[in-house]
Amino acid sequence: MDEDDLVLVITVVVEAANEQQARAACDALISRAGAQIVDARDCSDEEPGCWAVVITRPSTEKATHNVAAALARAVRTFVRGLGEGFSAPRVACEPPTAWTVLDEPELINQLVPGAERVMVEVWAGDDPFGAGTPRDKSPSRPS
Repeated sequence: MDEDDLVLVITVVVEAANEQQARAACDALISRAGAQIVDARDCSDEEPGCWAVVITRPSTEKATHNVAAALARAVRTFVRGLGEGFSAPRVACEPPTAWTVLDEPELINQLVPGAERVMVEVWAGDDPFGAGTPRDKSPSRPS
């Protein structure tokens, strides 16, 4: 992973009875996005039966000149790639990250049954979860 690489971090808030159910609900999204789960947390203290599942994958976008533009473009490209009905969202950007929240349950339920909302973030540089990207796994990276 180079300095100009971007990493997608997608957090899905889903209604589920347990972690296994929450992870399984995200299977279609993981398959479509070519991503992997890096975390699943019970957030039922906020809402009963609520789980947050975090998936990640490298973005195909590069931040070569204008980092803010590349971050926003990566978010929009990912969202549009989710399928018909997912249009270009409003994107907040504060480098080294940009993000949007998809909160149309009837639309996101097509990808993740029981999903309430999805936060799509893109980070410049290292994956904040240290999950699976080449630079994050390098021996020189401190633990």
